[in-house]
Amino acid sequence: MFRPIEKDAALFVPDGDLYVPTHYCQGPWDPGAQFGGAPAALIATLVDQTPSLVPMQIARLTTDLMRPVPLTPLRADVRVVREGKKIQVVTTSLFADDLEVTRATAVRLRRAAVEGDDLPDGRFSNPLPTQPKPVDKEVFMLPEPPGSRLAMEYLFEEFGGYYNDPNWMRLRIDVIAGERPRPVARLAFVADTASGMGPFPVAPPGWINADAAINVIREPPGEWLSLDGRGWIGHTGTGQVQATIYDTEGVVSTVSMIRLVDPSTSA
Repeated sequence: MFRPIEKDAALFVPDGDLYVPTHYCQGPWDPGAQFGGAPAALIATLVDQTPSLVPMQIARLTTDLMRPVPLTPLRADVRVVREGKKIQVVTTSLFADDLEVTRATAVRLRRAAVEGDDLPDGRFSNPLPTQPKPVDKEVFMLPEPPGSRLAMEYLFEEFGGYYNDPNWMRLRIDVIAGERPRPVARLAFVADTASGMGPFPVAPPGWINADAAINVIREPPGEWLSLDGRGWIGHTGTGQVQATIYDTEGVVSTVSMIRLVDPSTSA
């Protein structure tokens, strides 16, 4: 699955109050900009480690990509704007120099055991492919895979086009150097790949996703995740994506995105 990665590889390396992106943050559309999942994973990590009155879990994380996130050091501003023993709301902004590039809001809910054998928790057996096909750079129709693609490992049962179903992926490096990735950060990184959902046009228009909202049903205990979803493009310059993320035990999260459609460029 792609070339080997360096020992102790990570998306970001901390440097004082800055997070320095590595080449594994590089996105597929602009060699000087980050893949949207990289800052989302960083934000999810920072929110998940925010102190709370009682044990909390992220139930919703909405990340607004206000402008392309450059491959330059980022400063994070994390604030608790609503504190409580049942609900906590945390806002996070990432700055490149003094320019805000990403803003996110997270809703965290208290952790509590809920009894019942028949809860509609979305669990079902969803095993990994038994004979996955090897994946190389041609799968992504790019002359050379960007760093963000090298940061992940992929499993495909069959391949018939871009993001063919079913596919599995896992983040195989740390989000912050020296720290094991948190489950919700893995979710946030993989969720951004949903931007390619839906019929892929062979000619203009193209699009970018301007946000990513994940609603977390449960945190996945393992590393492998898969996506299934749909995408639409409207005639007025907007579009949308809706997707579901699974692990081997069933449904984990849902994802929604809005699309900025550009009629003059290819996707």
